Amino acid sequence: MSRKHNRKYNRSFKKNVLDDNGQISKESKAELMQRLNEAEKERHPGLTAAENKVLAGTWIQAVGTLLEAQGVTEEYLITVAEEGEEGLEAERQAVFGIWLQVIGSFLGAIGAWQQLSIDEEIQRKGLKLGIIGSWFEAFGAASEAVAETQGLIEGEEEGVLP
Repeated sequence: MSRKHNRKYNRSFKKNVLDDNGQISKESKAELMQRLNEAEKERHPGLTAAENKVLAGTWIQAVGTLLEAQGVTEEYLITVAEEGEEGLEAERQAVFGIWLQVIGSFLGAIGAWQQLSIDEEIQRKGLKLGIIGSWFEAFGAASEAVAETQGLIEGEEEGVLP
């Protein structure tokens, strides 16, 4: 930190802080609030390059997962229309898992955005939301993996591979 920067925050108040009654003067309160606001702006001047990448990545992932879920759902619905629902339990579970991942991805993206707030309470809420989103993604991925494994096993037993 430069000397000039240090002097800015270490200088004395323009007027006496306490008035004749020993109370903090209105001018001192106003000056202190102005200094705190300036210091807060300097502490959080904008997003760093790394923060921008994290935020962009979480939103790209969320949108990508949404597109995947839409495509898989369309494939499932076409298969149901052509062949009926019988024997498609694994595929239905896989679709369910992918949609859980979509929910988790969007919760994670919103949480990442909130974590960049200046307000510490919003940051904390964002962290919690991101954690909840990660659990949704994990459960959805596990559900999809179990379903895909079951589908593979059934396909091998029937001699039909995708």
